[in-house]
Amino acid sequence: MSASISTSNWQAGFLNILPTVQINAQIQFRRLPAERRQEAIQEAIAAAAVSYQVLATKGRAHDAHPSTIATHAVQHVRGHRHVGGSQEAARDVMSSVARRRHGFRLDLGDCDRLQNMLTASGRTGVPELVAFKVDFDFWFSTFARRDQKIITALASGECTKAVSEKFGISPGRVSQLRRRYERQWMVFQGEEQAAA
Repeated sequence: MSASISTSNWQAGFLNILPTVQINAQIQFRRLPAERRQEAIQEAIAAAAVSYQVLATKGRAHDAHPSTIATHAVQHVRGHRHVGGSQEAARDVMSSVARRRHGFRLDLGDCDRLQNMLTASGRTGVPELVAFKVDFDFWFSTFARRDQKIITALASGECTKAVSEKFGISPGRVSQLRRRYERQWMVFQGEEQAAA
């Protein structure tokens, strides 16, 4: 790495080490689910860019060894630190740091399904929420396991393309299934007239 890289042109120097950072991050985060893996890789690239910029600003771009920058970037992500932000709070129940430290698992599947279905039906209030929970669980149990997985993915906000790739079906088929599930929910709720 040349020491002559100007501080105003650090991006050009960073592009030389970017492939090493990307490959290292892809290898290190390969076991993460697809969406989290992509976020982790992008976070590592951002961390590497900041590290490189700091070295270039100090006139030490020649010290920026690609493997060292890449390793530091992965450690940055694994430490749950964010570029431009702070480390995740250990007391925040939504934080992966808190879940790892205190040994609990947060299952948002039901919450996401309920929230999306309640939003669609316009229901609010505790009695309606309880009634909905009972109705939804019964309706959901009438489907085969594969359908339940697709419904869960759709209700949790995954896009058509992501669901298509996850279940090996076409995006058009995902749209058909989404309409079918919505229609079946409305029929189950006695709202088939409204659907028409």
